[in-house]
Amino acid sequence: MIYNYLKKIFLFALLSSRPSAIYSMPASITSTYTTTIMTTSYSSSSLPVVLLHGVASEAANMNNLGNWIHTEFDTKVFNLEIGNGIKTSIYTPLSIQLNELCQTIYAIDELKEGFNFIGMSQGGLLARGYVERCNEFPVRNLITLVSPHGGTVLPDLNINMYSKFSQEHLSVSNYWRDPRLLEEYLTICTYLPILNNEILKDATNSSDDDDDDDREHSDDFVDDEIMHNNQKEQMKSLDHFVMVWSPYDDVVNPAESAKFSFFNEEFDIVALEDTDLFKTDALGLKYLKDEHKLHTYETNCTHVQHRDPICFNQLYPIFALYL
Repeated sequence: MIYNYLKKIFLFALLSSRPSAIYSMPASITSTYTTTIMTTSYSSSSLPVVLLHGVASEAANMNNLGNWIHTEFDTKVFNLEIGNGIKTSIYTPLSIQLNELCQTIYAIDELKEGFNFIGMSQGGLLARGYVERCNEFPVRNLITLVSPHGGTVLPDLNINMYSKFSQEHLSVSNYWRDPRLLEEYLTICTYLPILNNEILKDATNSSDDDDDDDREHSDDFVDDEIMHNNQKEQMKSLDHFVMVWSPYDDVVNPAESAKFSFFNEEFDIVALEDTDLFKTDALGLKYLKDEHKLHTYETNCTHVQHRDPICFNQLYPIFALYL
């Protein structure tokens, strides 16, 4: 199922890049997308909720979940769309999507005093990116639904996900963690290893030219060590970080990635608590767990069912604790 899902994404990308297609990939991607904000409209004393969809999806796919949250928890819901939805979610590097997301949130005055963020799948990685890299309008509770915090990989997929083209034009490649190619993942992958504080590198300011002088004098350059510490402190500032995963996830591989587990080189699952990331507390996850602010919940839903009514009865007791 996961192979067919990603194959569909790649086929969609291939067909859409043909001259006869309605949409064609521009020669260079710039941060010029228009963002649509879909919200419910009513007053509430609860913190508002920001909702963000995943890859090969769009805000409309989250309407059922957003309307349900509005009704059950009496809270305003901002169901965000970045760019043109499905195509942007597939083609646009996550660093660019994240920049758009941060600016979109900063344009919503109702979020100034804080909000709860629910991100599904790839949307959860962007939501966590907002917390770590932006967060001027503070996230109180971060809830991710089947999000690949530990990366995803298909061992038999014959596509170089660490090529320049893949990294610039396929968002999935930005969190592709192949345990057989960890050096490539750490040095080439432009989003997840930075987000996870696995390396000291600022992907949002990297360029093709390996020119240290240019980077040193760039107004946008952020010192790697400062960035590393800031990301950790922002994660520690959360009231709660909630990860929802399912052993029946038919998209994320491994499914346990949604609770921050990884594949090792033998493709065995390494639990979060056994990783160096946790033991050294490089991202503040150990701190959150020690403070009883890190939570993992399991459902028996498939990947996409987490946005559909069939899964709401399992999500209700989780959300009721944090919304």
